[in-house]
Amino acid sequence: MRKLFAVLLLVALFCFPSHAAMPDRDIVIIYTNDVHCGVDENIGYAGVAFYRDEMKKTNPYVTLVDAGDAVQGAVFGTISNGRYIIEIMNAMGYDLAIPGNHEFDYGMSQFENFAKNLKCGYISCNFRDDVTGQLLLEPYRMFTYGNTKVAFVGASTPDSITSSTPSSFMDALGDYIYSFDGDKTGEKLCASIQKAIDAARDAGADFVILVGHLGEYEDVTEVWSAPFVVGHTRGIDAVIDGHSHEVTPSLMIKNLDGKEIPITQTGTKLKNIGQITIDTSGKISTKLIDSVSGRNGKIDALIKELKARYEDTLKTRLGHLDFDMPALNEKNEWLIRNDEKGICDFLADAFLAASEGSAEVAFVNAGGIRADLKKGEITYNDALTVCPFGNSLCICEVSGQAILDELEMGTRMMPQRNGGLLHVAGLTYTVDISIPSPVRLDEKNMLTGVSGPRRVKDVKIGDTPLDPKKTYSVISSTYVLREKGDGHCFNGARLVRTGFVIDTDALAHYIKSFETIPDKYKTSQKRMTVIGE
Repeated sequence: MRKLFAVLLLVALFCFPSHAAMPDRDIVIIYTNDVHCGVDENIGYAGVAFYRDEMKKTNPYVTLVDAGDAVQGAVFGTISNGRYIIEIMNAMGYDLAIPGNHEFDYGMSQFENFAKNLKCGYISCNFRDDVTGQLLLEPYRMFTYGNTKVAFVGASTPDSITSSTPSSFMDALGDYIYSFDGDKTGEKLCASIQKAIDAARDAGADFVILVGHLGEYEDVTEVWSAPFVVGHTRGIDAVIDGHSHEVTPSLMIKNLDGKEIPITQTGTKLKNIGQITIDTSGKISTKLIDSVSGRNGKIDALIKELKARYEDTLKTRLGHLDFDMPALNEKNEWLIRNDEKGICDFLADAFLAASEGSAEVAFVNAGGIRADLKKGEITYNDALTVCPFGNSLCICEVSGQAILDELEMGTRMMPQRNGGLLHVAGLTYTVDISIPSPVRLDEKNMLTGVSGPRRVKDVKIGDTPLDPKKTYSVISSTYVLREKGDGHCFNGARLVRTGFVIDTDALAHYIKSFETIPDKYKTSQKRMTVIGE
């Protein structure tokens, strides 16, 4: 699907619903998405609070909204299991939030704590108890501005099942007890969103804003994307989006009635602030703000106080690096989700070293690597930034056939980016991307089988061709090997050892094993060879 680009500070105007009660003052909706614990990066939370406060000086109709993935993604979240982010959002006075997939990374009980302690709470029209069929959050929330009512409908990506921790959504027997209305056609998701829209309209909404954590085009499932949802619903006036980290000032998509609806998203890490304005004639405009002229002192002080609680631990020196090991490019696009880089091999080697010789193969999912390693002194903070999830590692006995199938699963989207791409140690393989992926998936994007010509070939364990009938000892995160993360299933795997180290500490220990990290990690070790490009 062709990606549409727009100028960063473009202000776009759109037609308004004929039935709407016009506001007596402009309604300003300020939003953030995919902050990923970037509390003081770029504009920072203090900048967002300052901008909101400035807008309120001249306009009483200002609402602050978050579109998900706030609590995870860096040390600030990891070290507090997301609690510090909730504390900041409360201090800022957010009016509305929806859960992104990463709000569930610390487990369902911690998400329940977030929902309880976040003063504005969460909404979502498609997060439900899969046993009773009941929604677990309110599907929309109505705000009244003078005589005008604006409904915000929340929608969370069905990708949450695989891109967070799948076991969070299961019972003790491994059966799914939560869902996000995902299916292969996108019909269930669209039906749930349409139901919420209709309910909001029936309750008197003059305007409906969809606050979605769905994504546009990058690394998302198309039938669960914001453009697909808009194209298969009616009654949405604008979409605040997240999930795919795209900078989208305004993407126009026609709905079922042929009306063009704007989708907007800020990117990630507070690179921009998003704003939707409904003016007194009912016209809707969108824009992104890439800088502000001040900061909110109260929020700045709170962030500094929270950081002070763990600074000494984070400053612990681990080693030295004479070159950069990038995971992202200068455009903040992931280099490691469709290609092998030195940082991938380094972390895979760290996992293998953590097995102390008891594993033959290590797997690292690309989505588990969240930052670059920069040239210079390396601290524990750097290790936590690269591996912020704190996932436990485990060792399993895995059949050669399962390894072949999971390599197919990991490469199924190449050359597109995919967080489920498996980087390796102790193993080499070739992937022919000219061959259509033979992977079969269920409605939750879990691997169910492989049929047809395979992309992956020439798989070797060390220098020996892999034997599908043989059993191999594999180390990876429990997220990948046992919790079906990124849709990986590893059928028949037998647990040998678990709970002995987390990914962050495995990386830290490996860095400490060198005074200076070897030059061989400047580039990839060519463990994955890509042909057919």
